[in-house]
Order: sequence, then C-alpha cells, then structure tokens
Amino acid sequence: MVQRESRYSSYCLPETKVRLLGEFFRAQRSHKWLLCRVSPSASCINSSGERAPTLKRDRVSVFNDKFTGPQGAHRRATRRDRIRCRARSDAHDEPSGRGNNKIFLISDVHTDHEENLDWIRGLSSVDFSQHTLILAGDVTDNLEIFESTMTLLKRKFRDIFFVPGNHDLWCRRKEDNVTDSLTKLEKLTETCSSLGVLTSPANIGGVWIVPLLSWYHESFDRERDIEGYNIPPVHKACTDFSACKWPTPLSTSDDSIARYIDELNDENLRGLPAREQADCQVISFSHFLPRFELCPEKRMLLYPNLPKMVGSDWLEARVRQIHGEMGSATSCHLFGHTHFAWDTTLDGIRYIQAPLAYPRERARKQISAENELPLCIYDSERGGLLPGPFPARWSEYYRLHKREPDNQQLAPWVEPHYHHQSDTPAGGGS
Repeated sequence: MVQRESRYSSYCLPETKVRLLGEFFRAQRSHKWLLCRVSPSASCINSSGERAPTLKRDRVSVFNDKFTGPQGAHRRATRRDRIRCRARSDAHDEPSGRGNNKIFLISDVHTDHEENLDWIRGLSSVDFSQHTLILAGDVTDNLEIFESTMTLLKRKFRDIFFVPGNHDLWCRRKEDNVTDSLTKLEKLTETCSSLGVLTSPANIGGVWIVPLLSWYHESFDRERDIEGYNIPPVHKACTDFSACKWPTPLSTSDDSIARYIDELNDENLRGLPAREQADCQVISFSHFLPRFELCPEKRMLLYPNLPKMVGSDWLEARVRQIHGEMGSATSCHLFGHTHFAWDTTLDGIRYIQAPLAYPRERARKQISAENELPLCIYDSERGGLLPGPFPARWSEYYRLHKREPDNQQLAPWVEPHYHHQSDTPAGGGS
C-alpha cells in the first residue's frame, strides 16, 4: 500500500488512515480541547525474556461497520458508555494552591507476586501522603488483588492515576466473572471509581494529567525481522493471545483492537476545558509505547519479536495532539510495558518509563537503584518537571549509538537462546 512520507516518516500510515486521522484531529482542534500550546501457552515472554506466572463510527474507525444490526450497535454503545461514564465521574479540577506538588511514576508493579505487594506495603505512609502517583498499567489480572493493591496505594498517596496494561485485561480467572477483556476494563474502571483512583484527565495542583487508553498492533513494528533463527511468532510466545478475550469483530490478527481502545479516549479528552496558558504543564501517560524508538532493537532483545506487541501509532497521534506536533520544553509522556527504564526526548516530547517489573528482574534493573522508585518526575518547589535524563541503561545507550535495524547479528546475551535454522530444525526456543 502506498505510504505517505512526512517529517515523521518513521510513523508512516497508509494514505487513507493519514487523511482520516488528519480530519479527526483538525475537528478536535476546533473544539479547543487541551490546547495548552498557543491555543509459550501458560507463560508470557516479556522484554527481558522472562515469563509471567501461570495461574463512533465516523472517526478513525472503519472496522465498526462490521457491527451489524441494532444489537451490535447497542452492545458497542452501552459498553463504551459504561466505561466513559465511570471514567468521567472521576474527573476533578483542583486549585493550584496545595503547597509543594510532587508527581511520582511507576509501572508494571505485578502484585500477583507477593514480593512486589510487599514492596508496596513498605512504601512510606508519610512521605507521599500529599502527592500524586501515576501508575502506568500492569498491576495484576486478579480483580481481588487489584482492589487490594489500589487500596494500599491510596493509603500512601493523595491522588492516583491509572491506565490498564495487557496483564490487567487478562480473563483467565472464573472468580472474576468476566466474559471478555472489555468487560474486564469496565470492572477495573468501576473499581477505580469506587476507590477514588483517577482514570480520566484531571488538574492536580495546576498540572494536567492525562491518562490515555491504548493497545498494541503488530503493524507498529516496521523494522526488519531477525531471520534464520527459530524465534517463535508472537501468538505462540505471548499469553495475551490466549488470556485476553475480545468480542467479535475485534481481532488480534489486525489493528482493530488498537483502534477500538484508542476511540475510548474520545469522550474524556473532549470534556477537557480549554487551556490558554502557553506554558501550562501537561503530563500524558499510557501503558503501551507511542514510538518504536522506545524499545531496543530486535537483536538486543531476549525475545526479538517483542516490537510487534508493544505500541500503537494511534497512541502517538494522541500524544502529538495533546502536546503539539513539535512538542515543547514541558511536553512529557509516561509509559510502561517493556520493563526497560527509559528517559529520552524525541521530536520535542520527553518519554519516561520507570518499571518495578518482576522480582527476578530486580538484579538487572535498568534504573540505577530500586530505592529511586516510585520515580519523582515533577516537583513544584524545584521548578516543575525535573531535569533529565534519569539513569536508564537503554536510553543512555541510544544517546550514544544509532539504531541499526538491518543488523542481523544477535547480541551475545540473546544468541544462546536460539538455534540457527541451518543447524537445527525450527521449533522450541520459547
């Protein structure tokens, strides 16, 4: 399909999608919303090769036409309305005069691991009590543990913002009583609302914090695949493809899930008041990656096909819509998912990840010290958004080295995990 070249050529979308996205965003700008600038089967392989424990029709979306008949339309409308209404009920606008305002970041807390839950229990109940936490997804797939985790955190922090990650939308526990991942999303949103955890944009101490729902799609990956090795495809390597349940016509075989989840942001963002201050601080966040440069090259990854299940082009379009195509000195987007600490600026927007990750990953944590978590990214007494970059091995590596997407030589720590197909039959390796 013909691709449209632009300043963001690395994000080229098919011509039709680019046109539709452009029309959509131009229409939204006319409403002045948030214009802060001048107007294996039982295990999931993550970025480090580790395995998780077993246990509106007329916008960007075209696939909605597949919902046929009044029942399909009703199901789509009511499900979205339930999620949006609960999210909107969380919104609030606080005055800026609340003393020193600090905002902390963490992602991928995975509290189905008792060690991680203990880590949260060990957080001070005093040091963070007047401050805000941004939790960028992947708490647990267990609704009971999710509620207890959020209850614990609410005792530590004054305000908490949350977006779900892929683990949060798994549907593999009968006791959760969910039929699919969209129902799970509704229950998570409902639980957050009941606990006072924020899932929609709000002004906290003069800072707008904007949660963005997202999901990944395989076409996000446009770098060359590693060839000649027995690397399993994503549908065999990642539990998401079996543990997440999506109603028809949503499918893991195309980008329909990413588009549907992205459209759930429409109502929340449209409800934001117009902002006229050219220097106002806005912090957006998601679980998934908005840009592929926020993940190491495939040859560096213990699972080289990881980039096919990490990010979304629609998410990056949202981020650029909020912060402006050119970004600014105060533009900041936070994310999670890959378990790689990261702090870099791309095309005027600063991107930060600060994961807790799995207990067994702590020894090789890519942020300088575990006691830096949760990571303070904003401090009003120190001038706002804290200067960076924060210590993060991979983003530091790419400050010093260019990406080499055509390099097919697996890194020394990766190659022992795979056999070359010329020597060993394909299969296994997962």
